[in-house]
Amino acid sequence: MIFSRLTLAVAAAVTATFMPVGVPPADAAPECTNGVVPLNPYVVNCNLPRRSGQVIGAAPDAGAIIACRHSPICLSYYVNYPGSLIVPGYRP
Repeated sequence: MIFSRLTLAVAAAVTATFMPVGVPPADAAPECTNGVVPLNPYVVNCNLPRRSGQVIGAAPDAGAIIACRHSPICLSYYVNYPGSLIVPGYRP
């Protein structure tokens, strides 16, 4: 009896130790970063206000302006072609 309880306790401790960390559900809010990724205006920044829906031709938000600093092509793509990047696949 004592042996089985001890075995269960050890098994639970080992399982809790080696189990992978839980993955958040797909519909959870995206993680934010402390900083900006150059040439990627789609990264969510913790220090800036939340983004609303993006409309083609509308003014860019603060995150896009900061991320596309010194690159008018990046800003042009963000405003005129939402969702596309200068460097394909460059999403952290």
